[in-house]
Amino acid sequence: MAKKTIAKKKTTVNKKSTDIGPPYHKIGRLNKTVADKIKVKAADIYITDNQIKHIQDVHRVELGQLGISAIDFVKIVVRSFNQVRKGSNNSLLLIIFNENYHKTAAISLNFALKKEFWEVKTAQPRRTTEINKKVLLWKACPRLK
Repeated sequence: MAKKTIAKKKTTVNKKSTDIGPPYHKIGRLNKTVADKIKVKAADIYITDNQIKHIQDVHRVELGQLGISAIDFVKIVVRSFNQVRKGSNNSLLLIIFNENYHKTAAISLNFALKKEFWEVKTAQPRRTTEINKKVLLWKACPRLK
């Protein structure tokens, strides 16, 4: 009887893929224009199920006041940020800043070297006074009306 050999399937991440799969969810991209200005790598931004749960659990009250889920809050910030500031431990803060409000939306990103993408570590509404203490790396030019 002939022996059957089964080739092991090599798992790779397709560079053109829009999602690398569970537990990671692609929520956006740090584009080349912004990345070049702040001298970091342009790459996709992902969040894990654990980070979504962490944000929802720790910032339940603030998110409840906004009437928004953790994942929706993060998606809005990633798609609409108008500032990037230096976070702690080489992280970046993506911020929706509005000087007319005393709170801003911020998410902290770390670059996953071996994975070649930015990973959301946390997200929360923060006081503008706290954000202003962080080093400003980039801000969007105001649009003319």
